Amino acid sequence: MGRGGGAIDGYSGRPEATALTVTSFADPPPGAHAGSVSYGAVLNAAAVVLTAYGNVPPERAAQVMAMLLGVPVSAGWVDKASGRLAAQLGQAGFDEAMLAALAGQDALAADETPVNVLDKNAAQPAAREEGDEQDPDGKEKTAPGAPHVLIVRTPDGRLTWLQALASRRKGDVAAGIPAAFTGLLMTDGYTGYQHLLSRLAGIQQCCQHIIRRCRAVTKLGPGGLQSWAGDVIAILREAHQAVGDARARGSTALGADLLGKLRERYDTAVSSGIIHNRLRDWHEGNHPGYALGCWLRDYKEQVFLFTRDFAADWTTNVAERGAKAAKRHQAVSGYWHTLATLARWCRIRSYLDSATAHGLTALDAIRGALASKPWLPPLPAAG
Repeated sequence: MGRGGGAIDGYSGRPEATALTVTSFADPPPGAHAGSVSYGAVLNAAAVVLTAYGNVPPERAAQVMAMLLGVPVSAGWVDKASGRLAAQLGQAGFDEAMLAALAGQDALAADETPVNVLDKNAAQPAAREEGDEQDPDGKEKTAPGAPHVLIVRTPDGRLTWLQALASRRKGDVAAGIPAAFTGLLMTDGYTGYQHLLSRLAGIQQCCQHIIRRCRAVTKLGPGGLQSWAGDVIAILREAHQAVGDARARGSTALGADLLGKLRERYDTAVSSGIIHNRLRDWHEGNHPGYALGCWLRDYKEQVFLFTRDFAADWTTNVAERGAKAAKRHQAVSGYWHTLATLARWCRIRSYLDSATAHGLTALDAIRGALASKPWLPPLPAAG
């Protein structure tokens, strides 16, 4: 019983009288719930997309929907639309299906971003404690005890899994990586992932982060003294080009001679950086050139993993792109009220990002979920 060609489905939950005078209730359409006036999938989809993707507060979303569709709805109803969708996904086993699909992948990329949660019971930023995991890239200044969103994506970006973390400490981060996953993990240098090596095939350090750190060091001087960092950049780019060429030829790894030469040049450059910066003064701790050189030496195998196993990409760009959603939402809205509402937002974004990457429209994905028939990620083909 829609209006405007069925675009908006009104549902009152009123009984219907049958020929046998037995009172029965009509089944509610997707998006409707018995016992009160409700709306169909189109209005539910508009509410969800405006709040989850447009980063529009419920009050403003209700106003926009009234202007566009001519249907007045309350801010409370807009908020409940997201709650109903998230609940339906939970009941349908979306989380379990996503974890199973991710666990079967050969490689995954992971990233994290800090968020603001108003709930006083949620962990809040605090001073860094001794023993906290370090981020050598220095991309986040927030203490690891603050709430974060963890982003886990497949290299092709077709599966996206966002999770609300109470903190960025290694225990919370580890819980966010599917427990059954044993493949290659691409990360940005954050050491909180290192303790997962016992169950992973390997960790690939993001070369884009390494290049940014090297660029920063080359600017420090004096003169051309830090040119070794530029050499590391050139070596990594040559390795990436060589991997691309090898893939085009149908190879699965670089030739031993080529790889050996690249690694030898890398060792020479890193050794130069360590030697020339070991005793160089710096206003805070070790000189950045010395710190970078030591890091490159210690994580050499993880830097070069993409040259030995082509399942790993040389960057975590795909995960960083996934982190933009949380950053954008926070930039516009400023915060989430509780970890529960953050988790709800993460589930909805994970579902819609992944479903639309598989060819569905947001409307079809939401309509299916509200009808208890959500899109679910396919399991990888058995090798």
